[in-house]
Amino acid sequence: MRLFDYLKDEIITVTVMISVTCLVMLILAVFNCPTFLVVYIPLLLISSFVVVLMYNFFRRRNFYNNLIGILDHLDEKYLITELIGNPHFLDGKIMVNCIYEIDKSMKEHLNDAIYRQSELKEYIEMWCHEVKTPVATSQMIIENNLNPVNESIKEELIKIDNYVEQVLFYARSENVEKDYLIKDVKLSELVNSVIKRNKKDLINKHVKIELENLEIDVASDKKWLEFILNQIINNAIKYVDETPIIKLFAKQYKDRVELMIKDNGIGILENELNRVFDKGFTGTTGRTKQKSTGIGLYLCKKLCYRLNHEIKIDSNSHGTVVTLVFPYSSHITLQ
Repeated sequence: MRLFDYLKDEIITVTVMISVTCLVMLILAVFNCPTFLVVYIPLLLISSFVVVLMYNFFRRRNFYNNLIGILDHLDEKYLITELIGNPHFLDGKIMVNCIYEIDKSMKEHLNDAIYRQSELKEYIEMWCHEVKTPVATSQMIIENNLNPVNESIKEELIKIDNYVEQVLFYARSENVEKDYLIKDVKLSELVNSVIKRNKKDLINKHVKIELENLEIDVASDKKWLEFILNQIINNAIKYVDETPIIKLFAKQYKDRVELMIKDNGIGILENELNRVFDKGFTGTTGRTKQKSTGIGLYLCKKLCYRLNHEIKIDSNSHGTVVTLVFPYSSHITLQ
């Protein structure tokens, strides 16, 4: 708070006080009071008014400057009610009471929204689990009655299963920490599991798989990491080119392990590369070559962040390389 701004706000009070002082001087002069009184009494009035004005200014300035300082240093601004002091002037008390009431109302509204969101999340998770049962049953029936038509239906059921799994992981992605167990995971076992899940598509599209230096343990949650890797492999399969090759290999450094998934597909446009992790971004390739939701890589980025991993992507017209980075000592592992 600046003195100039405060005086502008009190302009009416200042004007009235100056007018009253001038009037008193005039009355004293009219009644032929001694010059000493004509000067002393107005001066006393002005001095008293200035003292009161300055006192009110300084206590307001100290309170509001402190309030603004606290607010500037808070990341969560709504916590201001826990730190704000009690002012010793009426308008400040009214303002603080209003802030408390607003904060209380906001918290009640937020708790209600969180409760409703929690109910929706629980329903989605339950629905996903329920849907997976008939999908799995249908796949078993088809396995026992194979023919060209059923083969096509089976492929679509696999897609449905993948999309349902994506919805399930999306619903859980906000609270990953409640649903993961960090322990040593062998990359070779993880990669083989994902390849097995996608073997049908890999065979149909004649994709050659190359594996190198995967006998390495990393600290992660197997279920979540398998989902991340599956999304990346699915993308690589979707956008394969002629004589497709997907190569998976790992490198060890002093402070980290890097798992690279490299393909020789059609690649990603350079001007779109920095947006591939954005929610809902499909890009030119995702709109023209394949139907894409733009959720897969967004989820991968989000889950990697929650697991304290890092995901990077590099691409050109000759293919794409996705790198998963696992820092050492990022978690306490359970053997």
